[in-house]
Amino acid sequence: MTIRIIYLLGLGHSGTTLLGRLLNAHSQAMSIGGTKNIPLFVSGRKSCACGALFPAECSYWSAVDDSLEKRGLSLSGLQFGYEDQENLKPEELHLFFESVLEASGAEVIVDTSRRRTYFAKLEQGPGLELIPVHIFKSPWAQYSSNKRKGMGLIRSLWNYNVRGRRIRTMKPKGHPIVHVHYEDLCRDPERHLARIMAAAGLAFEDEQVTAFSESETHILGGNRARSDKSSVIRLDENWRERLTVFEQSAARLLGGAVYRRNLKES
Repeated sequence: MTIRIIYLLGLGHSGTTLLGRLLNAHSQAMSIGGTKNIPLFVSGRKSCACGALFPAECSYWSAVDDSLEKRGLSLSGLQFGYEDQENLKPEELHLFFESVLEASGAEVIVDTSRRRTYFAKLEQGPGLELIPVHIFKSPWAQYSSNKRKGMGLIRSLWNYNVRGRRIRTMKPKGHPIVHVHYEDLCRDPERHLARIMAAAGLAFEDEQVTAFSESETHILGGNRARSDKSSVIRLDENWRERLTVFEQSAARLLGGAVYRRNLKES
C-alpha cells in the first residue's frame, strides 16, 4: 500500500498553519500537523486543535491509537520527535500513517513538520510517497513575524537565507518540490492549492477556500490560527507597522537574493 503525504517545508511563521488548514479542508486529505509533535502531545506538552490535551481526550487521535494497537503499536511508543530521529523505525512510520488514514478515511496525509532533515527520514519509510511543498514569505514579512517572537534581524535573515538555499538544493526521491509564495497564496489561493492538489493526485475543491474553517481539525502544533473559526484568508502585512524603514530596507537587502530565487521557482 502506497501512502501519499504532502510534506510542508519552510520556516516557522511562514504560513504553514494556514496552508495546512486549507489542505485539510479537502474531502480526501487529513492534516495532522507535525508528526514530530506526537511525543509532545502524548506527554501533554502540545495540544490538538480540537482542544484535547492528550490523545485519550480526542476522538480522532483515540481512533488512531486504537488502529495502531491492532498493529502492535501505540502513540506513546512511537519516537517521532526531532531529538529521536536516529531511533525512528521506517516500518513503524508506515504503520502509523496507515492508522492515520484508517481513522480519517482520507487518501492523502498532510504533515507540517517543516524540517528538511525530517523529510529525509520520512523518505526512508517503505511505501511512503512524499510530495514536498515549500512555503515561504518575503524576507521582511518573515523578519516581522520573527521580531514579534524576539528574534533579531541578523539571525532571522541568516535562517531565511540558509533554509531557502538548502530547500532549493534538495533532491527528493519522487516528486519535485512545489514552491509556494505565502503572499501569492493569500491573494490567489485557488491557483496555488490546485497546483498542490494536482501534485498529490487530487482535484482542488472550492470548500478549501470558501469553508476551510468548517472542517474538523486535529492538527498537532501550529499557531492560534489552527483553531480560527473564520474562513476569510487574511494577508498578514503587519510588517508595515512593526518594522522601521531601516529594518524593511535591511531585510530586502540581506534576504533579497534568496527571495528572488524562491519566487522564480514558485
